[in-house]
Amino acid sequence: VNAHYQRLAALLRDGRSYGEISNSLSRDHPAQRGLSAENIRRYFTENGLNPMAHRMGRTQLRQHVASAVSQVGPTYGRRMMTGYLRASGVPATERGVRDVLRQVSAPNHVDRRQSMRNRNSIPYSASYPGHKLHMDQNEKLAMFGATHVIAVDGFSSCVTSHTTMPIKNNCLIYEEVYRPTIQTHGMWDTVRVDHGREFYLTLFMQGKNEHLRLNRQRSAYIQTPSRSNLRVERLWPEVNN
Repeated sequence: VNAHYQRLAALLRDGRSYGEISNSLSRDHPAQRGLSAENIRRYFTENGLNPMAHRMGRTQLRQHVASAVSQVGPTYGRRMMTGYLRASGVPATERGVRDVLRQVSAPNHVDRRQSMRNRNSIPYSASYPGHKLHMDQNEKLAMFGATHVIAVDGFSSCVTSHTTMPIKNNCLIYEEVYRPTIQTHGMWDTVRVDHGREFYLTLFMQGKNEHLRLNRQRSAYIQTPSRSNLRVERLWPEVNN
């Protein structure tokens, strides 16, 4: 750590935490040992470096945050605001900015929390084979009498069944896509399709046999917009090409 004294002092003046200083040094020197947050804290103590001496008071930080909010608007959260303040030469920490934003811009803080899930959406996940079955149709060649229908396992991206028909048909989709999939691989916990009516028979049979599923706590089927059915939608460019 002694070799990085100047770097540590500069980071300390910027108001960085022990963890942030440790991460910064570890990224620049991945092969060097002894750069943990605890070693950084011990080094500061032994050399009389006090992190709190470089951090501004809550009143001063509140003034900087209030000024920044008036300049950039109310949409910045703690990370964006901390980065903005540091770029302006203000040694602020995320924790301090978070606490001040709750007071300086309380209504906007509430709005950000309520819309957090929309901005930070949950990544797609399938826990095991048989968890989610995605089904979709492709009508790019419908004018030529070819409509493709496909079923894909969400966990493995395995195409479990597919067929081509002149026009989309409830009975053909059930007989040639859904039923062969179930007979070969067993019941899926959830079938996910779009809002088209061509899957009504499939969804009816999935709901009728929901007692045969492994996890009955999950919804037997889900209808979402096509743009949300990404696991199967990503296969269509390969089919179209």
